[in-house]
Amino acid sequence: MKSILAVVFTLLSFFLLTSAVPAHGPSCEQCDPIPPNNRCDITTSCIRTEPNGQYHCACRAGYQADAPVTDSTTQWRTKFIGQEYRVFVKPGVVCNTLCADSAQGANSCQAITIRPECS
Repeated sequence: MKSILAVVFTLLSFFLLTSAVPAHGPSCEQCDPIPPNNRCDITTSCIRTEPNGQYHCACRAGYQADAPVTDSTTQWRTKFIGQEYRVFVKPGVVCNTLCADSAQGANSCQAITIRPECS
């Protein structure tokens, strides 16, 4: 009986440890497109980044989070064709800060890191 419990405990420990470490770095935290469940701040909208892509909280054009532009776990851009300027954030993050180059229109927010894995 002790050996069966030891095996079960070992297997559980293995699965818990391997699932806790992301295989490809920090994940791109997604929102739920159903409004009561999406957790996006009022300054953002939960949108799909590609026809079969992921759902992320999108800032208004020309806006970013009040976080360092190098903090790609809080805010990022994607290779979303036609929306390359759009900044996406983790659910709950506020987007009320103008990008430094917001007057550039479609070329704005270029200082925010692109995370292709979030497309």
